[in-house]
Amino acid sequence: MADHMIIMITGTRTGIGRALAEHFLESGHQVVGCSRRPATIDHPNYRHHQLDLADAGQIRTMFRNVRGEHSHLDALINNAGTSTMNHFMTTPDEVSRRLFDINFFAVLNCCREAVKLLRKTCGATASILNVSTVAVPWALDGHLAYSASKSAVEQLVRVMSKELAPFGIRVNGIGLPPVPTVLTRSVPQRKIDELVARQAIQRICTMPDIVGPVEFLIGQQSAFVTGETIFLGGVN
Repeated sequence: MADHMIIMITGTRTGIGRALAEHFLESGHQVVGCSRRPATIDHPNYRHHQLDLADAGQIRTMFRNVRGEHSHLDALINNAGTSTMNHFMTTPDEVSRRLFDINFFAVLNCCREAVKLLRKTCGATASILNVSTVAVPWALDGHLAYSASKSAVEQLVRVMSKELAPFGIRVNGIGLPPVPTVLTRSVPQRKIDELVARQAIQRICTMPDIVGPVEFLIGQQSAFVTGETIFLGGVN
């Protein structure tokens, strides 16, 4: 990937988003991050925005501020997301709508605003990377709203990659198996073990396992890759 990129990552306060931000900062890149709560990263090349991604107006304001600080973006990583584990019959309507607001509409709105800056990249191509989950291909019970929202993200990847190709912007996805984060903390260990057993590589996914593929998908090594969602761990 390029020596110095400006990378925007959503959901950088904890978990995967924070790990990715710290990795790219250590590699000499500039990172713009956001979350609903204050920053947990202190680095001269890191800029944090505090907002609710379910609010389209706050997203527009954030990107106006980003535009004021930077002339362009090289990559957007839509990492922020939320989940719930419950039978669909007992899942309140407001919970399902909140899932779609964060997992799909926030991604859509961030992409829409980011494109204005990604078109001005100094690199050969700009890229968008969206996070999906094994809950989609495995159709996990208890995750109807969550997997449906992430399935919508995968369709977004396929269609948006075609619509943005003329602007030199690639759009891909990365599908994650269970990862030790806040989202999986409430999942019973028995359930985690069952999911790991379904993978071709039967061990828990770690942050280093994610960093390499993400770096590839937003870098110049994947300049001829778009419209794909790549699943880690060997999902069958």
